[in-house]
Amino acid sequence: MTSTLHARNANCCQKQTFVQAFTVAVVVSFYDQMAVLQAFLLTMGVTGGLTLYTFQSKRDFSTWGAGLYAFLMVLLMGSLLQFFLTSSHLEFVLSLGGAVLFSFFIIFDTHMLMHRVSPEEYILATIELYLDIINLFLHILRIIGEARRN
Repeated sequence: MTSTLHARNANCCQKQTFVQAFTVAVVVSFYDQMAVLQAFLLTMGVTGGLTLYTFQSKRDFSTWGAGLYAFLMVLLMGSLLQFFLTSSHLEFVLSLGGAVLFSFFIIFDTHMLMHRVSPEEYILATIELYLDIINLFLHILRIIGEARRN
């Protein structure tokens, strides 16, 4: 039973990764190569730094969950507002807020992966961490794109 569940979870992870890769490829095609490279390097640096911080920290980050999800709802509402207002200043603020939010999500999900997740849930936790990194990359890319436009 467990091996069937593990295989099903791994298959789901593969499909989700493929869809995310396609989506990111489409988004990246709208930016110049240098902006994409800068965003990639910044994302890897931030992710590496936050991961190292989480590994060595003695703090319990599991209490951050409710606040992070509340901030995510605020970000989603702001994005909906941006859809109707199309303000470059609001775009920048949302991108900056998203980068900060997903940086905190990387800390939170890394901590959860290290301390709270059972072996059966590792694939789901990996997907969550993967989505945090992808979202951080996309928000950093938006910040760089806005900075180059202005």
